[in-house]
Amino acid sequence: MKKDIKEIEERFPMRSGAFPVPHYNNLGSYKGGGNTTNQMARSVPQYKLMVDDKEVVFCSFHIGDSPFYEESKRNANFFTIITVIDTVDEKGFALGANNFLSRNHPDYGGQGSFLTKNDKVDFVAFTTPDKGSFAIVNMRLFHLEYGNIILVAPQKDGSFRSLQIQGSVPLEEASFEYIKSEILKREEVIEFFTAEGVI
Repeated sequence: MKKDIKEIEERFPMRSGAFPVPHYNNLGSYKGGGNTTNQMARSVPQYKLMVDDKEVVFCSFHIGDSPFYEESKRNANFFTIITVIDTVDEKGFALGANNFLSRNHPDYGGQGSFLTKNDKVDFVAFTTPDKGSFAIVNMRLFHLEYGNIILVAPQKDGSFRSLQIQGSVPLEEASFEYIKSEILKREEVIEFFTAEGVI
């Protein structure tokens, strides 16, 4: 908790507070979890994701081999967000941040944001062993059992559109290739990101 107090960040959609929690092993051992993103990797040409002339970035949250979850949900991403960007920083990184939090073990969650020239895509997602998985994107609520991949297309008029789809995004390094070769090749996804009005 002392470490958390020192590391409180203000750049996320929701301010993370420092709070005491039981020792993870008192509840059953913690088997890991985390996030994967191409936010910084996109500055390397082969990790830049494009749909026609639109550049997209993603972030995924996953849990480890937790005995509290059904076997099919272990070692898997429970949430992935993919959105269009139109600006980067001086290092070529997509603007924004994200993090994964295990302090609610055995419930897990993460949050983050992506910035565009005139807007911001904020997201918070969490999963529980018994109640399911949920996400909030710019205050729009998603029940992730209906699709664990959320596509967001910020619009030139300041509004945004979203599309919820199913997919089995693999962990870590394989996430990028799966999104590039499988998700971004779907006709409905191409039409969604290239529709008139998208930034």
